[in-house]
Amino acid sequence: MKSPLPVPHPATDLLAEARHAADGAYSPYSGWRVGAAAEFADGRVFRGANVENGSYGLTICAERTAVSSAVVAGSRALVRLALTCRDRAGDLVAGIVPCGACLQVMHEFGTPDTVILIDGAGTFRLADFLPRPFGHGVEVPRQA
Repeated sequence: MKSPLPVPHPATDLLAEARHAADGAYSPYSGWRVGAAAEFADGRVFRGANVENGSYGLTICAERTAVSSAVVAGSRALVRLALTCRDRAGDLVAGIVPCGACLQVMHEFGTPDTVILIDGAGTFRLADFLPRPFGHGVEVPRQA
């Protein structure tokens, strides 16, 4: 994977970075090539792709690959993440959403207002998918 690339801020450019990242996916089992591009407050963008494993629980998603690369490089404040997916035929899978593990990792470095751009589906906020994350400052509601 190439080193982080600074990109302009338009959403289409971040999606283009995610599409490029998907080319590096290793997906012999599902056939889904997922790419992510994570933009951090320091202006850097990190790409990630899914890397599947025969022991499926060891598979790592594109979002976590991108965020992990950023954290290792010193970035900590996630601003936006673009996500794309192509099936075996190369067709866009527009209904894809980040899994719970990826959402929780995004929460660790983002905010409820962190933007999630999903190719073919639109623009969302992290809180749209993960309204009550685990972590520091999150209160567990008590039943009366």
